[in-house]
Amino acid sequence: MEHPVLTAAIRQAAKSESKRLKKENKLPAVVYGKGYETTSIAIDEKELYRILKTQGESSLINLEVQDQTFPVLIKEVQRNILKDTIDHVDFFKVSMDEEVEYNLPIFLIGDAEGIKMGGVLQHQKREIAVKSLPGDMLDNIEVDISTMEIGDTITVADLKVDEKNTILDDPDEVIVTLLMPSIEEEEEEDVDVLEEGEEPELVESDKEEEEEEEEEE
Repeated sequence: MEHPVLTAAIRQAAKSESKRLKKENKLPAVVYGKGYETTSIAIDEKELYRILKTQGESSLINLEVQDQTFPVLIKEVQRNILKDTIDHVDFFKVSMDEEVEYNLPIFLIGDAEGIKMGGVLQHQKREIAVKSLPGDMLDNIEVDISTMEIGDTITVADLKVDEKNTILDDPDEVIVTLLMPSIEEEEEEDVDVLEEGEEPELVESDKEEEEEEEEEE
């Protein structure tokens, strides 16, 4: 599998650099790892967004820094929630012969049978923690929900990956479940509707008062 290449330039680790980088459409970042001195770098903003869009945050990237090219993983992405932009990225240099832990995205495929019967699908876990050698990392895992009926649940234990990857999460954790629809029963009061021309029935006390008035007359 061919991994994306991202070119980086060494930068000064100063706050004043942020404004300059922003004008040049670049992002501040840092790369570190076993046997590699922590280095402040600048990366092309558009190139990073392209990689994130096509490969995701868990993909292996070949980072070019000056005359070196080595594999890295994205360790952390600092985002500006209000502006929906990226402020900073941490890269972790990996060794191709040492296992790494990474998050594997979960994609649901198919149309669940239970939804056609009115069931409500809840996708509770959208990624799982996995361990493998960098060269054996998976892009994603697909979960077929087409046979799910109301009351069915898929857990981590139901997921299958190849022998080169090991799932680290609790097997009992729920990935997706199909629930019964919630029905709110409203109590309706019975209301007697009088037909046109019909007089309301007098209560007993009213009848007695009316008879007494007639006798006095």
